[in-house]
Amino acid sequence: MMNHIKKSSLSVQQAIAEVGELRKTVLALPPEKAMDAILEARQPAALVHSIPETDLYFLVQDIGPEDCMPLLSLASNAQWDFMLDMAIWKGDRIENRSLTRWLNLRFLADPDRFLRWFLNDETEFVEWYLFRNIHIQFLEPDEEPSDIPDAFMTLDNMAYFRFLPESGYPADSEEEPPETNEERYTFITRFLGKLLSEDPIQYLNVMQEVRTILSAETEEEAWRLRNVRMAEKGFLPFEEAIGVYQPLKPDAIPKRIISKKRTGEPHAPVPAYALAPLKADNAFVRSLKVLEHDPLLPKIQMELAALVNQLVVADQKMIESRADIEEIAKKAAGYLSIGLERLSDEKPLDSVKSASLVRSRLLSGIFRVGYGAALELKWQAQAWVKQSWFKAQKLPLGFWGEAWLGVLGGLLIKKPLFFDNYQTGVLYREFRSHDDIQQTHAFLNQIIRFDQIFGAMTDDLTPFLQAVPSRQSLSCKNLLLSRWAQSHIGLAAENVPIPMDRFTLFFHELFGKPAKPDASKPRKITKAMKLSFLRWLSEKTGWTATELTHRCGPELDHLFAELEGELGAVSEADLNSRYIQLFLVVP
Repeated sequence: MMNHIKKSSLSVQQAIAEVGELRKTVLALPPEKAMDAILEARQPAALVHSIPETDLYFLVQDIGPEDCMPLLSLASNAQWDFMLDMAIWKGDRIENRSLTRWLNLRFLADPDRFLRWFLNDETEFVEWYLFRNIHIQFLEPDEEPSDIPDAFMTLDNMAYFRFLPESGYPADSEEEPPETNEERYTFITRFLGKLLSEDPIQYLNVMQEVRTILSAETEEEAWRLRNVRMAEKGFLPFEEAIGVYQPLKPDAIPKRIISKKRTGEPHAPVPAYALAPLKADNAFVRSLKVLEHDPLLPKIQMELAALVNQLVVADQKMIESRADIEEIAKKAAGYLSIGLERLSDEKPLDSVKSASLVRSRLLSGIFRVGYGAALELKWQAQAWVKQSWFKAQKLPLGFWGEAWLGVLGGLLIKKPLFFDNYQTGVLYREFRSHDDIQQTHAFLNQIIRFDQIFGAMTDDLTPFLQAVPSRQSLSCKNLLLSRWAQSHIGLAAENVPIPMDRFTLFFHELFGKPAKPDASKPRKITKAMKLSFLRWLSEKTGWTATELTHRCGPELDHLFAELEGELGAVSEADLNSRYIQLFLVVP
């Protein structure tokens, strides 16, 4: 007897393991091929039921709900409930069109099962839907059918109903979008017809109950139950989910409680999108690879899925496909990597040590430490802007040029972003590594240092700014270089833009004796002119040459390199103010 039990138990475990492996294989396939593989499986229903609700929903969305009715017919009630929870709510309100669509899909997938679900589980909710979409009138004993207005229809000559204007349309609207009207009409008439054919008495009871629904209370209760179900999967209410963005000090991360008891119960399947970050190469992914055979790994992956779900709610982002939620998963992995690098004193970060941190600390805490690095940059930028020279002069952000404007623009929004400048195909993206943080920090410091230079030159720059024709063409670079050029050739600050004949003299001194221009070997700015610039800047700011070199030496070197790149291959005869960006010259 005991041997039989062990054998049976082993076969059940083997079956579960086989389904698990098949599930992983199927979810890695393109959506259409995944559905075919499921339907061709030996036990398609068991396979579908083993798929996490989130993964099934995104698979259905990727295929198109109307195109995967065989798959929907196999879904469990819990999976269907999740689809409704994800698809029909906009904030705390139900979208009538979405609800119509998904109720119709559920009915078409299996009418008998839909009816059981309605009668046993969600009677009040579906009755509320009917209340919002049809007006019901009963034929009184002293009335004739002809007494009922023509707009009403009936299935049993006792209960009459007409369709109400769809939510979002005025009450006196006579027309609705044909496709929406047809879907509502088709679903409601088919559903009521099915109910009537199965149980005429129950049909009349339902029609009576629909007339007495308390709409606000029913919707509020549906919202509460939806939040309970979603919270179980990590989709917390917004006011709780937003806490994931609250920065945390490294020494305040909650430690993971690791139970030494082993229950032997199988782990719940990990949603496929929680595995999406594994394709990247960052500190967090390398940590998970170290933990590949650790028994705690499935729990960590489930924790990652819950973190991703929390971010979905906190970002209030519409998730319509698996690709959408995988982007959120990559965001989570990026900030987890930054958090791990901030927690370690070792550079570069050792994967074994970071794996130990992942194993011993809650992922939500590591994420908050990582996100705190981006927030610190944002706060630094905000604090500087408030007391900056450029703000006092009422200059636009565009004053800092395209690259620096991009950096500031990414930091000054509600949730800071990294200025990628299309290096990976997008203008802005989430911070992904500590290198992103350091690069942005370096750019921000460069901007602040230049602002400090201008602040020290305020007395000299004020007449220049008052005389410049248009501040829209003004930039931090052409302001500094134009003012230097003016001083070098003996022009007053008010004489702006610089006349072309005077600029030509300056240009000649800038690059030394004329030479035949060679685009492959641009001329270099003479050492004497660089020293002249430093002396002039030292005089205007009151800083010594050593202080200037220490504070902004690399930025000034880069400015001269950019100047050489723009004008080094241009001859004096070819100078044209339209193509000179680093000086303000008369057209």
